[in-house]
Amino acid sequence: MSPLRRTALASVAAAVALIAIKLVTGLAAGSLAFVAEAAHSGTDLVAALLTLYAVGVATKPADDAHLYGHGKAEHLAALAEAAFLILVSLVVAGLAVARIAGWIELEVEPAWWAFAAAFVVIAIDVSRASVSYRAARRYSSAALFSNAIHFGADLLGTLAVLAGLVAARAGYPEGDSIAALFVAALVVAAAVRLIRRNVDVLMDRAPADAVEAARAAIERLDPPVVVRRLRLRQAGGQ
Repeated sequence: MSPLRRTALASVAAAVALIAIKLVTGLAAGSLAFVAEAAHSGTDLVAALLTLYAVGVATKPADDAHLYGHGKAEHLAALAEAAFLILVSLVVAGLAVARIAGWIELEVEPAWWAFAAAFVVIAIDVSRASVSYRAARRYSSAALFSNAIHFGADLLGTLAVLAGLVAARAGYPEGDSIAALFVAALVVAAAVRLIRRNVDVLMDRAPADAVEAARAAIERLDPPVVVRRLRLRQAGGQ
């Protein structure tokens, strides 16, 4: 099994564990922010499964039907992940607004085990974000890099959940709903970044740094080479 697939499988396992921890804790404590984070981790699971598929397809060599290889499969997976993120964020925001407005009622119970669960989730978020980021840098994987960004956003979301629990413990239960809104905004921001980055690749927008590096390398050739037109395209981190 390739290192990329091992990293993707680890992301799947982490997502399943986080969904269980966040959902059980959120339902038991009545924390909308924790339930929102559980839904967020549900998109992590979908994204990790897409990445697992993508890194297997993207590494296939070129064939008669795909003359340039299959590298863009990773970027398609990243776009699918962004679509799921936006959908979940809209649902979370709607529930949080309904709770703040008093349309739905849910009592928050910020017990010690809710805080313990939050710290466990933070530890997992830090671990998987760092692992995905290192693997993405090492293998130039767009899908793993998008996962690393997503996991980093999860860490900020979990910190917001922790702040909401602290506010509820201090006698301000609406802090949990505010934390849920923060998570939703965080998800939308991450999704927009993912969409912009991967649409540029799918539309064959030449990366400026790569163009400059290519021109600089060509200028150093001996004998000299005159470049009339330079074309670059990016796919699968190459």
